[in-house]
Amino acid sequence: MPKTSLDRFLNWSIRILLGAVVLFTAIGLYRHFARNPDSRSTDGQYNVRNFGAAGNAVALDTAAIQRAIDTCSRYGGGKVVFPAGKYLCGTLELKSNVTLDLQTGSEIFGSPNIRNYHTVDPFIDGDGQAFGYCLIGANHANNIGIEGTGAINGDGVGFRGDRPFLIRLAHCNGITVRDVTLEQSAAWGLNLYRCRQILVDSVHIWNHANYNNDGIDVDSSELVHITHCDINSEDDCICLKTTTPTSCSHIRVDHCRLSSQCAAVKFGSETMGTMRDIHIKDCYEYDTRLGGIKILSVDGAHISNVRFDNITMKNVDMPIFIRLGGRLSTFHPGQSPRSVGSINNIVIRNVTAQASNQGRLLFPTGIFITGIPHHDVGHVLLENISITLSGGAPAGAAKIHVPEKITAFPDFFLFGLYLPAYGMYARHADDLVLNNVRFQLENPDARPAILCQNVKHIQWTNAPTPVMQLLPPANQP
Repeated sequence: MPKTSLDRFLNWSIRILLGAVVLFTAIGLYRHFARNPDSRSTDGQYNVRNFGAAGNAVALDTAAIQRAIDTCSRYGGGKVVFPAGKYLCGTLELKSNVTLDLQTGSEIFGSPNIRNYHTVDPFIDGDGQAFGYCLIGANHANNIGIEGTGAINGDGVGFRGDRPFLIRLAHCNGITVRDVTLEQSAAWGLNLYRCRQILVDSVHIWNHANYNNDGIDVDSSELVHITHCDINSEDDCICLKTTTPTSCSHIRVDHCRLSSQCAAVKFGSETMGTMRDIHIKDCYEYDTRLGGIKILSVDGAHISNVRFDNITMKNVDMPIFIRLGGRLSTFHPGQSPRSVGSINNIVIRNVTAQASNQGRLLFPTGIFITGIPHHDVGHVLLENISITLSGGAPAGAAKIHVPEKITAFPDFFLFGLYLPAYGMYARHADDLVLNNVRFQLENPDARPAILCQNVKHIQWTNAPTPVMQLLPPANQP
């Protein structure tokens, strides 16, 4: 039967319709695979834009960026590249052999919703707070990095209760964090837990969004080098911890600029495992409220072979504080409390400090060293130390009783309004050596320069003659 005009029209209409379906399907598939490439990069670089990341500070880019990280790791590793833009994210999990490359003008920006985060190996800190949420995390990953001139911003002001760290890397080996800016975490900035072979180089940290805003926390980790970093934080700038019996060892910190509302460099307060072979040098500390150098063992840690060299402090409250105590807290499920630890072979050389005159103590003191009854601080060498203090303590101030506070949180201002010496107060110590230790007063002070109680052996050269006293019986813990 011959075809009519209607037949021909229908035939061509069907062909056009099928062609349109094929065309739009091809366009859709192209767009899908352009945004979700599942093939190996020829140059080892995986641009997050190609995986669908908008970078517009509105759309949540977590899933797209995670696809880029997973693909990069699956094909042997390389760089996940962030072009300029603001990438709103919840938790991103780094995988082995992947480096995040934050290019100029790029920013990973934390979601304000805690539901967009998950935990990485959670734990309890020394104040009893549960932690583990993070913006960027890794668990049991090797050869990972975060580099570039971009930023990671936690936008942490609005968080209460559960508060994510900016970065938490746990059980990782081979870590490089270089050049990036880390800012405004809801809690700690960079947390390294049970990791090995770590380089943190030329990182800028500004962390004042919330409380517990530490800069860098190194926990039960080893072979760590922190160098040329600029850290300004609400809580401790650089904090070495052992929330497990695993040691924190072979740590090097140098050429850093540090300012904090708490401590510049601190050991603790979580201190279960050994801390040894640690060298901190060539650092500048300024405008720091709760300690320039704080070495604390209160949960059973044995701290030894620690050196500080060439440290300059300006406007720092309590330049040197060494505390051996018996709090004996635990931080992970299944842990048992340990017995009191030890502090031994501490060398602090070439320190110039100008102590704050508006600190937590009514009248400042330069150095505070204290153990507890039957547990003495071991060998401590202080050499070439010069500390300027405001003075001002009235007559009778040297007679103040300093409580033991055996089980308390280890901070110097919890021992009283002031200490009975302006330069150094030491008690429950075994062997103190002072070479060229000098204290300068801006105003008269009725307290002695150095007061020692229950110190077994002290040797001094070109330092004030210490006043030695027997320790009166403690009348409170």
